[in-house]
Amino acid sequence: MSRISVYQDRRAALLDLFQSGGVSERVFVKLYTEYSGKLNEMLNRRVSKLEELRAQLGERSKRLEELRFSLEELEARHKVGEIDAVTFEERSRGLKAEVTRLESEMKGLKANIEHLERVFADKSPREILNLEMKIKSFHESLEKFISEGRLSRESAEKIRPDIEEALTFLDSIIGKRKERERQLREQLEALHARYRVSEISIEEYERKKREIQEEIDRIWGVP
Repeated sequence: MSRISVYQDRRAALLDLFQSGGVSERVFVKLYTEYSGKLNEMLNRRVSKLEELRAQLGERSKRLEELRFSLEELEARHKVGEIDAVTFEERSRGLKAEVTRLESEMKGLKANIEHLERVFADKSPREILNLEMKIKSFHESLEKFISEGRLSRESAEKIRPDIEEALTFLDSIIGKRKERERQLREQLEALHARYRVSEISIEEYERKKREIQEEIDRIWGVP
């Protein structure tokens, strides 16, 4: 499990603990600030590293394009007799060796970028959704905690921006999946209406309903 996942899980567990009354406000705020600080630090380092790797990939991609152009030019000069076969082989060998090296480096860079982009490689989409729902539930309960005297306004306003940022971050990961599920559930609702008005048979209704539900399950990684 990545360190980012570890601190995401700890923070979510802390929210649950506070909601159940298992920790005082003072300890909760202290731990929340600590976990979020470490989490944000790791996420910022990840962003910086991604920018660095993408810049390196861009540089190598540009150089690779230049090399391929040089190879094409060299071949053309050889074909029209401007340079002899020995010179052509010697020059093209050096260019091709650099092309091979760059392609290998780019492959490694792409693998590293893909790894960093998959923030929660150890979590299924459903687990990420559940994590988001926990944080969202806590966010929606902030005013209730204040009115009940469990959380001061000052403490709530201190952690609110971070909670909202966490929700935005998680939505950036699974937002497209949630939108697709919403569309499919609208299709289910429309399908049910068509069945209710006898536009389709019970057999067709059950078949299409099963197909849509299977697609919803696939969205969240359900076998």
